[in-house]
Amino acid sequence: MTPSLIELLDSPKTLLLAHRGDSRVAPENTLPAFESALKLGVDLVELDYHQSADGVPVVFHDKELDRCTNACALWGGEKVLLSSRAWSDLCQLDAGGWYGEQFAGTRLATLEEALRLICPRAGCMIERKSGDAETLVALIDRLGVVDRCAVAAFDWSFLARCRELSSSIVLEALGTERLTSQRLDAAMQFAPRVIGWDNRHITAEGIGMVHRRRLKVWVWTVDDPARAAELIAWGADGVISNVPREIQPVVATSK
Repeated sequence: MTPSLIELLDSPKTLLLAHRGDSRVAPENTLPAFESALKLGVDLVELDYHQSADGVPVVFHDKELDRCTNACALWGGEKVLLSSRAWSDLCQLDAGGWYGEQFAGTRLATLEEALRLICPRAGCMIERKSGDAETLVALIDRLGVVDRCAVAAFDWSFLARCRELSSSIVLEALGTERLTSQRLDAAMQFAPRVIGWDNRHITAEGIGMVHRRRLKVWVWTVDDPARAAELIAWGADGVISNVPREIQPVVATSK
């Protein structure tokens, strides 16, 4: 049995997270990308989701469907909002053909489908792009995967609502730009376990500030092995990467 997220957080090892799955090998945020990351043996798979017009959490990064599906060709127009369509429409889209012919016909996944694939074999970092906290927390509870998931968002009011709904859910406060004591103090109000920060704006001093609050630091998005090694030397607890195969040896040597 793979370790729970709590066990991973309590471990001294540096965690490897596959950003949108193994997104340089398969179309981002699709089941094939997640399967590839799982076979690689990452600690967590990172994914994003929006809610459909009828309230279904759907795995996808952009608010618009144009870049990674055939929505424009199928329905016409441009800048088609995922949130404007019901799941019965969204499940008809091709979410893989844009990446390569071998993935043509790949469908969008619901968050439930993704969690059922990922959680028996790894942790999952769920980044909320849109949607209400009640739907997400209820889904995690129903699937029994609260000990396998970290819920992340740049919207800290959403995270605060998740904490009101669940005392046990692992929360990750995402941020960019300068990391300050004041911002960390604000995050402490909803008791996160992880601070997820833009690697371009993280410093050794910033990591130290987080650790003094007894929180973990995950850095994104790190595709350069040399930069990963530097961040790990500074004390980063997790590295989120588009190229987990390239970062894996760096993480392995840090354990």
